[in-house]
Amino acid sequence: MAHIKITKGLDIPIKGKPNGSVCPLVPRGGTSFSPKLMSLNLKPFEEIKLRLLAKPGEAVKVGTPLAEDKNCPGRMFVSPACGVVKEVRRGLKRRLLDVVIEADPQENFQEFPPLNPSHASREEIINRLKAGGLFAHIRSRPFNLLADPHKMPRNIFVKALESALFTPPAELQVEGQESAFQAGLTALSKLTSGQVHLIYRQDCLSKAFLEAKDVQKHTAEGPYPVSNHSLHIEKIDPIRSAEDCVWTLNVRQVVAIGHLLSTGRYFNEKIIGIGGTGILPDQTGYFRVKEGFPISGLLIGRIQKGWVRLISGDPLLGEKVEEGDFLGFYHDVFCAIPENTHREFLHFFRLGLDKYTFSKAYLSGHFNPSGHEYDFTTNQHGEHRAFIDSTLYDEVMPLRIPTMLLVKAVMAEDFDLAVDLGLLEVDSEDFALPSFVCPSKIEMTDIIKSGLKTFAKEALASTLSI
Repeated sequence: MAHIKITKGLDIPIKGKPNGSVCPLVPRGGTSFSPKLMSLNLKPFEEIKLRLLAKPGEAVKVGTPLAEDKNCPGRMFVSPACGVVKEVRRGLKRRLLDVVIEADPQENFQEFPPLNPSHASREEIINRLKAGGLFAHIRSRPFNLLADPHKMPRNIFVKALESALFTPPAELQVEGQESAFQAGLTALSKLTSGQVHLIYRQDCLSKAFLEAKDVQKHTAEGPYPVSNHSLHIEKIDPIRSAEDCVWTLNVRQVVAIGHLLSTGRYFNEKIIGIGGTGILPDQTGYFRVKEGFPISGLLIGRIQKGWVRLISGDPLLGEKVEEGDFLGFYHDVFCAIPENTHREFLHFFRLGLDKYTFSKAYLSGHFNPSGHEYDFTTNQHGEHRAFIDSTLYDEVMPLRIPTMLLVKAVMAEDFDLAVDLGLLEVDSEDFALPSFVCPSKIEMTDIIKSGLKTFAKEALASTLSI
């Protein structure tokens, strides 16, 4: 067992954090909300080519395949709802973005025969996960691509802790699903040549984690980003080359695997956190919803007056959405942050007692007590400029990489140097905090994401040519 302890990082002191137990999603003064439209959100899969399997007007069940990976036949992306396909939304070059379903209040499921993971073979488990839509939930490092079911991972990492803003604790995702979680871990142990590594918080009390079988257990403590897969992989079994293969999952994805194998049904429930300074104070919290839930259903009776930015995902890594959009495929957070509609007069000359500062540029960094929370907005307080101070990034980067030098190497597309500096060990999410504290307003997450995508194509082309 390894113990991962970090001191570098930052828990951003923003107001509007959810807390408490899981509540039903009930609008203020209303009854339970039943959405009319649901969606299979395919926006995260821009790196693959998809074949549409259902057309508008076709009836579907929960778990009915709606799209298939052309490069991996049999890997399905399935419907999160029962009803009729209403609309197919496409983007540039006709890329699939959403398959919108007119939901039926009565849920019917596409069903498979139950499969005992303890007695099933690796091939049987893989085929079931592909057909049941769950191989779309497993990612692979390096490059954070969809996992290749034909390539044996040397290890599988399951994070049973969360530290990103507003994200529900992992304990809430497994509550009431302990047997499915264990079944999922057992199944994963059949898919690797090495170990399934389960990482949870040092002070964890969940028996589902503490008494888990078929895994190697590890503990972790520290601020955000202690829950990032890159940190766990670096501390336990670092990636050495582009040919390495490590799979990554979170607790809910393991529960979904165990549920599919045990019951034969696709698990379409998730616990989400709703928070942010744009949410009414008494309307934040953790709620149980279905995958592909409409944003409109999350807004009813929750939003502060004025202009707010709606975000599917946490504030640092989420994407801007509108009322007619849907919750992201991998997102367990919905938040709202007030938009700035005017420039603050002489803001550089203000003392800033009510503004957060990491670099202590405002007096709030010297006088406000630890734990004081702030009303954040979308204002960046400046524009893009050249790199100024690399030491700020190193204060919040727990990975053993030179943050600024790596970003510069990726920007210059010098991938030989970038690999030497640690490109294979990281993902774009690891640069969320450096981007947040950056005085130069450089979007490092976008730079690293684009660089990994470009280098992955080069590495794959090189492998195929050998």
